[in-house]
Amino acid sequence: MSQTEYVQYTLALVTRMLSDDKTRASHFLTVEKKKDDDDQVLGGGGGEAYALFLRLLAAPDWFTREKAMFCLTRLIDQRPARDKGLRFSEDGEPATPAGVAAVRLSRWLCQELSADPPFHPQRAVPSCVTALASLLSIREVRPVATRAGAARAIAPLLKAAAGPHNVQELYEAGLCAWLLTFHPPACDAMARCGVIRGLMEVAGAAAKEKVVRVATLALRNLASATGAREIRGEEEEAGLDGTRTARDGDDDGVVGVSGVVGVSGVVGVSLAAQESALRKLVQNLRLRDFHDEELLAALTDLEDGVLARRKEASSWDRYRAEVTSGALDWTAAHTDEGFWRENASKLTDNNCQLLRMLVAAASDPSAEPRTLAVVCHDLGEFATHYPAGRFLVHDLKGKDCAMRLLAHADDEVRKQALLCTQKLLVQKWQFLGGEVSSA
Repeated sequence: MSQTEYVQYTLALVTRMLSDDKTRASHFLTVEKKKDDDDQVLGGGGGEAYALFLRLLAAPDWFTREKAMFCLTRLIDQRPARDKGLRFSEDGEPATPAGVAAVRLSRWLCQELSADPPFHPQRAVPSCVTALASLLSIREVRPVATRAGAARAIAPLLKAAAGPHNVQELYEAGLCAWLLTFHPPACDAMARCGVIRGLMEVAGAAAKEKVVRVATLALRNLASATGAREIRGEEEEAGLDGTRTARDGDDDGVVGVSGVVGVSGVVGVSLAAQESALRKLVQNLRLRDFHDEELLAALTDLEDGVLARRKEASSWDRYRAEVTSGALDWTAAHTDEGFWRENASKLTDNNCQLLRMLVAAASDPSAEPRTLAVVCHDLGEFATHYPAGRFLVHDLKGKDCAMRLLAHADDEVRKQALLCTQKLLVQKWQFLGGEVSSA
């Protein structure tokens, strides 16, 4: 046998040992090369074990990486001094071996989930998203994972609802989103990178009730949270027990949570931008034969929230919310001539804040085609309805962005980019049709 085969065989045994009884991880955490390193032992121990498995994450074969990843999640979960084993300094740096392992593993998982193509075509994404969900069940890991880019890493997995997908993989991605709703900065990050829209797609398209449930509960937490806050530890632990049951394959047992707070910030504006689609989603889900009380309660909460926001928000408020969210869609305001006549000048408020956001969205290479198309349309409408609009868009490099999008792969983006460019070049676009006819 080669050395690689020895390592793989040993890892397989360790993985099976920790799968059968996760408390066995404590045996690895008590073994240290340097017994005299009191700080290391008091900090949670297991420094050598963490370092060994972290090194194996760079192995050339996926089998070794996958087993090392599983072992690390078990060791971090079962660290000694559970409330102190992930201590971080004031600047966010890890102060214990478990903290170092959590930071490095979180970064590695987010990199693997974002890799194109994935390291292993079939197993990399399902394994990594399951490990990330396991890590996020630890409250102290959520800020670490958020800084590592967890929200951006899971966003593409939720968009997979439109095509063939692995049900468990989709559930794990929704579970990651649900767990992240308990960390306010993560809620804002998810709103910015399209996770809210992805959760809506999952809830509307998934056939399995457990997938619909976890996506709906995540949406409910986001809709009723000021970017969600951390709830009391005992409430959260009760919910996490449910997640483990569902992950083990019980279709009916999934997450539950109580006690989240009201909407504001980036999350609020993103939900306001998706108001019409969210209302339609709730109506469609009510037509399905669901009997789970918490799922039905979550649908009621979502519906009540939509109605409350609709009463409070004007068309301009909803448009501003949509632009601020960074995820634009063909809502009514974009194509309403009266809206632009009345509100075009408001894009110049606060040193052209919203206009700058539109230009930034047009220059974002990761933006969805639909968002890019709407942005091009809006820049053209602003240039048409605001007296100095063409010059302002030009000064902010908006015309350069529109011209670059003329070569975009999406037909609708190219069409709107062309119209936008024409409006930026023509002084009186609204009279062009009449001039052409008379000519």
